[in-house]
Order: sequence, then C-alpha cells, then structure tokens
Amino acid sequence: MASEVLKKGGEVTSEVWGETRGFDFEGMRFGVKAWRASAPDARKGGALSVPIVLVHGFAQQASTWDKVALSLSRTGVECFAFELAGHGAGACSAGGDPAERPDFFDLCFQARALLAFCRVVARDAGVAPVLVGYSMGGRVALQAACLAADDLRDGGDLDRTALRSSAAFAPRGRDRRLDAVAGDLWDGDQFGRISLRSSAAFAPCDRTDRLDVTGVGQRDTAATSAGDAVRMPAAVPFSALVLESAGLGPADDAAREALRERNFAWAARVRDEGVSAFMDWWAGLPLFESQRNLPVDQRERLRAGRFDNDAESLALSFEQAGAHQMPLRCESIRALCELSRRGVPVSYLAGRLDAKYCKVLVGLRADSHDAVSCRAVPCAGHNIHLEQPEVFASILEEVVESCTPKPAAP
Repeated sequence: MASEVLKKGGEVTSEVWGETRGFDFEGMRFGVKAWRASAPDARKGGALSVPIVLVHGFAQQASTWDKVALSLSRTGVECFAFELAGHGAGACSAGGDPAERPDFFDLCFQARALLAFCRVVARDAGVAPVLVGYSMGGRVALQAACLAADDLRDGGDLDRTALRSSAAFAPRGRDRRLDAVAGDLWDGDQFGRISLRSSAAFAPCDRTDRLDVTGVGQRDTAATSAGDAVRMPAAVPFSALVLESAGLGPADDAAREALRERNFAWAARVRDEGVSAFMDWWAGLPLFESQRNLPVDQRERLRAGRFDNDAESLALSFEQAGAHQMPLRCESIRALCELSRRGVPVSYLAGRLDAKYCKVLVGLRADSHDAVSCRAVPCAGHNIHLEQPEVFASILEEVVESCTPKPAAP
C-alpha cells in the first residue's frame, strides 16, 4: 500500500489502491472505486465520453454500483463510485475513531468533498462528469447542487469554462490540461496533487440568502443555443445531475423537527441494538419490499454489505446527514431549476413500485414546471440500479450521450 497522503493547506490528495482509491479532503479519506472504460475510443464518431460519478445509499458501499458501472464501462464510459463518510473504504477517518470527528459526517462537508472530487474527475477527463446520487447519496448530491447553485448566484457574472469546446478534448496521455484547475493530475495511474478553491468559495450551509428564482423554470437559451460549443458554468463541476429515489428536504420547520426526532431515534436504536439487529429491521421496512424479488445471491451480498458497517458511523450518518439537515424542499427545487436554466440538465428517477418516492417525483415534476426531467421506472422499487441495472445503465447512457461533446469537424 502506498504511504499515507495527507491534505495540507488548500490541497486535496489521493492515491491508488488497485481498483479502490482514497480521496483525501480536509483530513477525511473517502473511498473511491473506479471502472476504466474498456472501449474509450468506441463511441460514436470517436467522441470522448463524459464520465460518471456515482454515490451510494445508506449502509451501502461502492460495490452496489458494480453491474451498472461494468455495463457502462463496456460502452466506453468511465465510472467512479464515491463512498460516503463511514461507509466502505471511508469507514475510518484518517485511521481514527468516527466518534472523534462527527463533523466528517456533516451533510454540507460531504457535499463539498463530492464537489471537490467531481473537479478532480473533470480535470482528468477534460469534461465535467455526470453526477448520480441514490437515496442518501442523492441527498448529498442534492446538497452539492444547492451549493453550486448558490455559488452561481453569489458569483455575479458567470465565468464559463469551455468544457465542451473541441480544444478541451485531447487523447488520453495528452499534455493539454484545463486551465480551470491548476496542478498536475493522473501521474501515471495515480491521482496527483491538485489545488482547489478555498472553502470560502462555497456558500455556507446556514446561509440566509436564498436563490432569486425569477424565471428558474425557463432554460437559459444563451447558454444552450450554441449547440456543441455550449459552455458550462465554472462553479458547477458536473455536466448533469441524476437523482435516484432521493428526498428533496423537509416541507417546513415542523417537518424538519419531525425528521430530526426520527433520525435521532434511529441513531439511538443502531447504537443500542448493534448493526446486525438494526439492519434486519431496516431491511424489513416497506420501502425495501420489492428487493425481496432479487435473486438469493444478490440479496445475500446486499445483506452482507449492510452488516459490514460500524454502528457509530451509521448513527452519525443519521444525525449529521439525515433529511433534517437538508434545505427546505422549496429551496432544493429552486436550486435544481436554477441549474437547469443555466444549462445543467437535472433528472429525477423513481421506481414505480416505490409509492413514497413516486409521490416525490410527481410533486417535483409539477413544482419545477418540467424544468426537471422526471421518469418512473417500471418493475423497480426504491433501489432501481440494483433491481433493474440494465435499464438504469441505459438511462445513464442516454444522459451521457446528451452531455458528451461531439468531435470537431475536420
């Protein structure tokens, strides 16, 4: 194993551990699993594909994306699964006790780390990735989207980086790098050290200023009318956002308090009962009923993955990154509409067998005035990418194709 790499100053470092990588952000090591594209030059017209960053759900790990990521990698799409604090390779924060650094589990902290990682991926690929978040991972991805939307608003005039111009795409092994990020990256097979914007560039989670949503349901035609030369706002390090079965935040302060009480009760339960007993109860919730139709071996792998967690880490995930920590629902929708208007496509997916999140989908479609693309997936419940991996991969490939720049005309 390579020697320990620590974050210092305003820099983020990471290292390669075979398929699993470590991504260090402000003292916390997040696990990352990578699937290199097996046919990177096989896409239509030889276009360089937009990569994908995948974020798992509660008590899961990067391996839950295996089927989807392998399917996409065979079509030339590079995939990275980002593991949340206390999960998978990120279960230990720099080798310490999770209880000693509960701030590592904070929803806003993890969202900032996710934005930083997306910038690393964008730097290597020459194009910002598609960001995909499932359930709790969708909550973190949505928080990242809210921070990015606030950054756009607070930044005044947009500093648009031409991520889709032909000059930004050179073959792998290229000398040319994006000017938007300083430093070296991918030294051989390893992440190198890069410089990132200071934390002050991100809007604080307890912000009082809100998005000006005038016209947020309308796409910014100035940002999209240029066709293949469309430019991406530099404040947004992802080309598109896909939320899978993700909550959108509490409706009001009373709902927030109810969610807080529920999440703290669940945290106390997992601490008192232990992981095995708690996860047996968790798997029996009506939300996961459709997963009983999965093949036996897949159910066993899912169960083993749930048991391979630390009780304190799961409890802190409930307390520090639960739905009660999210912006209000109306603020989340405003941020999603703002991104859509700025030329960053947003999609929401729910399984038709998941009544709770189908209701969320219907409400989002109406309240966003169709600025967010909403799709209910047949024969799937809460976890679409496990229950219908081929369908889910196909949907993501459509998103990738829509974001992938076309090669410059000879």
